[in-house]
Amino acid sequence: MKAKYIEQPKKKVKIYGSYDVVVSGGGPAGIAAAVSAARNGMKVILIEQTGCLGGMSTSGLVPCFCPFSQTDKPLIKGIALEVFERLLKKDGVGPERKLQEWTPLDAEKLKVVYDELIAETRVEVLFFSFVSDVIKKGKTITGIIIENKSGRQAIMGKLFIDCTGDADVAEKAGALYEKGDIKGKMMGATLCFTVAGVDYEEHKIFMEKFRTNKLKTEVLRKAEKAHKLETYKDGENCAISETTPYYGIIGYNYGHVFDVDGTNTKDLTRAMIRGREIAHNYINYARKNIPGMKNAKIVSTGLLPGIRETRRIKGEYKLTFDDYKKQRSFKDNIAIYDYPIDVHNSDKSKKATEKFENLMSKTALPEGKFFGIPFRSLLPKNINNLLVAGRSLSSDRYMQGSARVMPASFAMGQAAGTAAGMAVKKKIASNKINYSELQLKLKKQGVNL
Repeated sequence: MKAKYIEQPKKKVKIYGSYDVVVSGGGPAGIAAAVSAARNGMKVILIEQTGCLGGMSTSGLVPCFCPFSQTDKPLIKGIALEVFERLLKKDGVGPERKLQEWTPLDAEKLKVVYDELIAETRVEVLFFSFVSDVIKKGKTITGIIIENKSGRQAIMGKLFIDCTGDADVAEKAGALYEKGDIKGKMMGATLCFTVAGVDYEEHKIFMEKFRTNKLKTEVLRKAEKAHKLETYKDGENCAISETTPYYGIIGYNYGHVFDVDGTNTKDLTRAMIRGREIAHNYINYARKNIPGMKNAKIVSTGLLPGIRETRRIKGEYKLTFDDYKKQRSFKDNIAIYDYPIDVHNSDKSKKATEKFENLMSKTALPEGKFFGIPFRSLLPKNINNLLVAGRSLSSDRYMQGSARVMPASFAMGQAAGTAAGMAVKKKIASNKINYSELQLKLKKQGVNL
């Protein structure tokens, strides 16, 4: 069916304000970008679509931080480590407090950590606001258009950082990008949820018997065959992660919803509805069949679906699987990391599921080895004053599967914020930043390079 359009009458748009740095998206990348830019002397505004900062770490109820490294010494430091240490002081980290593990977190306390960071650095925040358009002159962005309860407003700026996770600002500015695999299919989405009323000691016996996600998922498949657990045409039951921030409470990263494009609102709506169905059906099954779960109840499902990939910009450098395998370091490293390739299946075929289950273990780097993330992978081509940080970096799909997680997003955001400060002060394009000077500033901020 051919789309129909109307022509909207021209209207004046009120200018909300003018800033040195405008950050879009308040997840880990956006928080780090805003804080870093402010600490480097910039007047900063942070635009966020929900009512809190943190993205998937708070609104999305992802129950844990991914490892900061695969060894006992964190590779990701800087603002990421600062956030962890602040959360630790608030007793907002679960019983397993090692940075090389999947560290359980308290989303409510984490919200407060983020609020405090932003307040201390005097970053202005606008919640419940979406970027709907970009104002551009040649290769330079001069402002963005936002929509919220106050109507349509323009925010003018000198440098812009896209931390939306979907490259929304970059796309609206005309940046080139890729999406999904060669067929355009993307990783399954997940709606995380939190459960209370768990008999932890009894449930721990089950967890120790079925230690891996593969073993837990085999239990689920048997339950499906016995008609004890619901199945879905566009989704699946599968164990991803299950962590305990406090005894009696479990945070679940569980199940997949397929054929979800995170840039399509209709798909997002379906993912939320199906995700809640998957969560509640699982807990109904678990109460009757899994030790320690007799009195378990869902206390919250995520306010955001866990979207693992959408757009990846075509930038000045494309980070690749080959870079990962060969542990490449770059002249413009802004972070180093060693998280395995974590590309979830795009459908529930046996072949796709087995590939997902085996990929992380097969691609894990040798202990002590790591890859670099170059500054150029944050630079979209042909736009003078835009940086992109987080899962939309310029990379192939496999490499995005490693760099998309929260510790790496914090690191990219911090580098983008620092670079923004340099570009604004020197009145230069973001791609004219001196790499050595940027790296020196990052090292002084505690970043590990």
